[in-house]
Amino acid sequence: MSLSDETVFSKLNSLNETQEGIVSIAQWVMFHRRHAKRFAQLWFQRLKESSSPRKLNLVYLVNEVVQQMKARKKEEFGIAFAPIMADACESAYRGSPADVQQKLRRVIQVWRQRAIFDPDVLDGIDSRLDDVDKGKSSGAGMGRRLGAGIGGSTPTELSRLSAAQSKLNNQLTHSTIAFGSATDEYKKYMEADAIPPPAVYVARLSQLIKTLDIAHAAVSDALSSRKELIKNLESLLETNKTALAGEEAQLKEVDEKKAKSEDVKKDVEHMLLSGMTDEKNGGDTVMRSTTPDIEPPREMVEALTPPPAAAEGPGFQESGPFSFQQNSPTKTTSQADLLSSMLQYGNYSKPSGVPKVTDNPMAGMEGLDADVVAMLLKNVNSAQGNGASTQPQPPMGEEDDDEYHP
Repeated sequence: MSLSDETVFSKLNSLNETQEGIVSIAQWVMFHRRHAKRFAQLWFQRLKESSSPRKLNLVYLVNEVVQQMKARKKEEFGIAFAPIMADACESAYRGSPADVQQKLRRVIQVWRQRAIFDPDVLDGIDSRLDDVDKGKSSGAGMGRRLGAGIGGSTPTELSRLSAAQSKLNNQLTHSTIAFGSATDEYKKYMEADAIPPPAVYVARLSQLIKTLDIAHAAVSDALSSRKELIKNLESLLETNKTALAGEEAQLKEVDEKKAKSEDVKKDVEHMLLSGMTDEKNGGDTVMRSTTPDIEPPREMVEALTPPPAAAEGPGFQESGPFSFQQNSPTKTTSQADLLSSMLQYGNYSKPSGVPKVTDNPMAGMEGLDADVVAMLLKNVNSAQGNGASTQPQPPMGEEDDDEYHP
């Protein structure tokens, strides 16, 4: 009795969660144990398309079939389901409610206790389920880390890649099942030792061609999904290459600016250190030059305009050798007396009395310029020869203007 795909899908769609429904469908499946491999492929295809509760029912169906067949020492279904059980259990476990996941874990535990599948198969199933559980705890944290700056969302480029990869995975599942089924039927009908009667052979070839068409469509879809993923990867790669070139140029520019800044900094530091050295050396020179061993003569201010003679009253106040402040001048002294006072102060001595210029005309002229001494002596001789009066001049207040006349 032949087993068509439509019949298998019809039976799987009628499966319910009751014990009676699962046992009834399991008996029908075991009756067609010759098609165990094809049934496993169709079962996996239906499981991926079903909701979480129905996925659990489909796993219960496999559990019933493989346990019953193992009790009967028949291994067809165990061999047929073993390669796909890790993917199937992961598909049923991922995204299911917690109670459904606990029930799936319980089924797998029973398989391990009763050695329904090989330990390698069971270890692979547990590993897949553990990865799903780890993804729940780390996926949210990873999303927060990757999308912390954009509201916790996955970048657009990675979203497109993720969608393309998921689509490809689904297409690969369908194409793998369809291709395997088509290959088996081709070997069965085209490489058989005995050829059936023509009418039967034509019917079988028609079924083979139909299976090959299904495989062609599934493989074509997987191929299209693969090309789409590669296109997205190439686009992302090209975008990153362009960005990489720009970032390398920026890095080069930053390095150049940094090197130039360091050179300028070194030059400024060198200038600063040189200036500090020069300033220090110059400061020592100034200190040596401004600290003589012998005090130099004081600079004479208004040498040809001598100040008034010694104060004759409270109106005069002496503040220095050549600084006299006249608050209320009343009279002037003679030219000889003024010259005598100037000569005394020019010698840096303050005698108790005013000497007469006739005693020593050269007194107080040491250190003066020769021309200045000659001029002063000439004025003194002229004053003595003309019998200049030593009487004071009239007060400033009696003249016609306020100009000072020495």
